Amino acid sequence: MRTRKNAHKADIDTGVNPHRTLDLFALTTDGYIIAEDIACLNEYIAEQPCSACRSTLAVIAQINRSFQGLTEVVSFCPSCGKKYSFIFDISNDVYQAWWAERMGELYVRTFDEPGRIADPDQRYLR
Repeated sequence: MRTRKNAHKADIDTGVNPHRTLDLFALTTDGYIIAEDIACLNEYIAEQPCSACRSTLAVIAQINRSFQGLTEVVSFCPSCGKKYSFIFDISNDVYQAWWAERMGELYVRTFDEPGRIADPDQRYLR
């Protein structure tokens, strides 16, 4: 059997913003977790152990709440079944600039208010 070599591989967007800042995973004054790209949502969940049994959580849904400048990630623990919901801020300027770059002329800002900023007293420490 003969196979064809793929001379050109497609560029795959990893969903990682190369311009991430120290505000990544900080909390806003409203208590939302700052997201600066799509990949960080899963990264954050992967770092959170189940509070009941310390197992790794699994993402089961992502709820688009962009009209509120938010995205919600629902996860659960496969070991004990405990459910979790994490709400991420996507209204911030870093996320919006990254998303606008990805979307090009199709970009539409759906959140009408100014982007949220990190609360300096609620930094997420990795």
